[in-house]
Amino acid sequence: MKDNAVYMLAFSPHPVDTEWGIAGTVASLTRQGKEVVYVIATNGNTGSSNPDMKPEVLEKIRQGEQLAAAKILGVNEVIFLRHPDLGLEYTLDFRKEILRLLMKYRPQVVATCDPYQHYFSNRDHRVLGQLVMDSVWPAALSPNTYPDLLAEGYQLHRVKEVWLWAPQEPNFQYDISDTFDIKMKAFACHKTQQGEPFSEFIRMFTERATAAAKGTDYKMAESFHRLDVLQRL
Repeated sequence: MKDNAVYMLAFSPHPVDTEWGIAGTVASLTRQGKEVVYVIATNGNTGSSNPDMKPEVLEKIRQGEQLAAAKILGVNEVIFLRHPDLGLEYTLDFRKEILRLLMKYRPQVVATCDPYQHYFSNRDHRVLGQLVMDSVWPAALSPNTYPDLLAEGYQLHRVKEVWLWAPQEPNFQYDISDTFDIKMKAFACHKTQQGEPFSEFIRMFTERATAAAKGTDYKMAESFHRLDVLQRL
């Protein structure tokens, strides 16, 4: 187990999703000396429209892309859970996997994707977002749900906040004016996910970050739905 708690544990459905949603925020946090750890839930092996791309090859490529992006952002540890891409299931075993990580890394903040997006939304995003939220509260505060983890030496941990990216109802903006360029460099590592000229991604991300900063003094921002976690059942 780790001797010191990390600041943020970020749960991503696929390689690339953290760069898409929170890379500017992550770059800012690590610049401040705050430790961020990535958890990538799926192996990403179906994330291509090319029928000639072999899943086992794509998995290895995308893992390398994710590690390269994390390095640029100052993330020193990336955990790959390697669940089936487009096949995440809400199970008690998966919840136990998340609980073990929460108790090992003891984060102040947990970040993941908003599971409540309406209409078209990747199912892996919905499943992981809901599972992470349910793990943080109430499961993590109910020791009788994980006596085996306690027997292994893990201890109950209370996360302070959950930050949901790509939020249906944003209520918090994080200033990425000074880290937007780093976000784009990190996103550029995910070449398998770029079906358009990279200039189009720069334009799209610029428009999104500018819009997210509306109502603040920031030039660019990333938006979240931030939740204070109940510290009791």
